[in-house]
Amino acid sequence: MEILITRPGHAAHSFRIDLDALRRAAFWVLAAVALWLMVTFFMAWRQVASGNLQQRADQLAAQAATAQTANARLQAENGAMASHLLALKQRVDSLATTMRGFVQKRAEQFPVEEKNVNQGGIAQPLNAANAPALLHDEVDLIGARLSLLLPQAHHLASLEAARPMGDPVNGDAPITSDYGLRPNPMGGGVEFHNGIDFGVKPGTPVHATANGVVESAGWKSGYGNCVVIDHPFGYRSLFGHLSTIQVKAGDTVTRGQVIALSGNTGRSTGPHLHYTLLYGDKTLDPATYLLAQR
Repeated sequence: MEILITRPGHAAHSFRIDLDALRRAAFWVLAAVALWLMVTFFMAWRQVASGNLQQRADQLAAQAATAQTANARLQAENGAMASHLLALKQRVDSLATTMRGFVQKRAEQFPVEEKNVNQGGIAQPLNAANAPALLHDEVDLIGARLSLLLPQAHHLASLEAARPMGDPVNGDAPITSDYGLRPNPMGGGVEFHNGIDFGVKPGTPVHATANGVVESAGWKSGYGNCVVIDHPFGYRSLFGHLSTIQVKAGDTVTRGQVIALSGNTGRSTGPHLHYTLLYGDKTLDPATYLLAQR
């Protein structure tokens, strides 16, 4: 393209414009503007995206920290629970051991009562993966053991209360006749004495030696005024030659309760208390039971 410029009194001038070059320049300018816009948009997007990513990263980090804290707390709680359960289990095991030792001691003292005790168990390591299940199982195990031990403890306590032990009279009353063979105090020969005689003055309080129910209270051939107490688990006790009876058949009595006063009734050479123990229909040597309480 050629442009002609004229002015009065001056020579004419012409300019030639290369349209192709102009178009190319315009193209590159537009291209540069487009590139600048793209770069500007990209930078802005990148800044926004970077902020979002950072925010997301911060959220994830916070969640991870929270989860780590919760996991640490859970592990600590599991460990504490395991320690408490272990301590409780040890106390239950100690109770079981004490009960077994007590039963063994009583079995040696009173061989007429026969008892058998067996035991067993397994163990498994505790870790984070199996802690919830094992702790739950441990709670159930301890509960089951207590469910077994408590009735046994109640049974042992009842048996201990029902087993006739200790002196039927207070003080150090002399034993004037032991259990077993002895010369017949009423005449010649030898006889079997089925109890122990305590030399006490008439009117001495006579005590039940275990919990039970009065089977009979009244006159009994050979024993004079007599009280027989039926104790649970097969024991019975007999108190003879009494002056006064303070209970009646069917009464419930407890160990240490005064049931009568000693005397000199029945087949007797003088004031004393006759004391017989039976297990089933078999008489026992009361000395073993007197010593057990002492």
